[in-house]
Amino acid sequence: MKKRKDGRYLKVVTINGKRLYFYSSKTTEQQAERDINRQILAYTQQEEKGKLFSEVAEEWEEEHFPKIEYNTAKRYKILLSHAIEEFDDRYIKEIQPIDIEQYLDYYVTRDYATKTIKDQLSIVRLVFKYAYIKGYVENDPTRYISPPKGKSAIKRQPLTEEETEAVKNSLNCSFGLFPYFLLYTGLRKGEALALQFKDIDFDNKEINVYKSVYHKSNVPHIKGTKTENGTRKVVLLDVLADKLPKGKDENFIFSIDGTKPLGYSAFQRRWDKYKKETGLDITAHQLRHTYATILFEAGIDVKDAQHLLGHSDISVTRNIYTHIRTNHFKETVEKLNTFMN
Repeated sequence: MKKRKDGRYLKVVTINGKRLYFYSSKTTEQQAERDINRQILAYTQQEEKGKLFSEVAEEWEEEHFPKIEYNTAKRYKILLSHAIEEFDDRYIKEIQPIDIEQYLDYYVTRDYATKTIKDQLSIVRLVFKYAYIKGYVENDPTRYISPPKGKSAIKRQPLTEEETEAVKNSLNCSFGLFPYFLLYTGLRKGEALALQFKDIDFDNKEINVYKSVYHKSNVPHIKGTKTENGTRKVVLLDVLADKLPKGKDENFIFSIDGTKPLGYSAFQRRWDKYKKETGLDITAHQLRHTYATILFEAGIDVKDAQHLLGHSDISVTRNIYTHIRTNHFKETVEKLNTFMN
């Protein structure tokens, strides 16, 4: 220990391979020695405890979030806030597998969906993976944990025949072209909002899908499609081609003035007004699901349907086809029973 020119005492020590500097402003060397030793003890104890879960989570967020898409980060932020609320004042080294299992059981007892529970475990797992890489923990307590089963998710149903007819017959309603367009293309909402007139090939009867709209607050932004398979050509059906307006190549089809896609609020106002005018309580995804039903009923092969829908995994398409096939079988049974009775 030595005394500096500014009157303070300095002691340099190495702890866990780190060269550290401790200072004291006490008047005598003996007092300074005791003060610095207290600082060293406090530092050592803190090092043994490590970082709080919330500190590591916030550090991971700061490093990881700038690398991912806005909507993904937005969803992660919500999940992460729940995890921080649970483990906030716990040192990350002290958290055991039983603690995480109890945390997940909390969601089970409150009837959360299985997917929500899986997502919550995933976000905690990502934080611990980061902590392990950084050396904040020696073991990952999430390693052998499987998400418990929660409430079964409500499957999105395609439109009924009556609802489908209503969409076809409400083309002249406010914003009626948008649901009509989704019904006959199967595009995701963001993909449809990103379409410009140059993306519609009337000669070859094709729609070129290669971008999508997402919203930061109310402002629309353009990004590439959700997956590599999302970039695709979709058949422009005659029943739709006849209804589409013509416009300048760079103009957006669904827009206020053509120069940019609809903002979040502008879209929502139009969608709500459409539902009010038609009495339909439907979602954009239901229209996409109904398009999948049309493909099935038209005898389109599952591989071709995968391309048209832009699914990266054919199992997703197969699951939809299986669901449709099951519903058709149930309808057949009901029709036969009704006839026989």
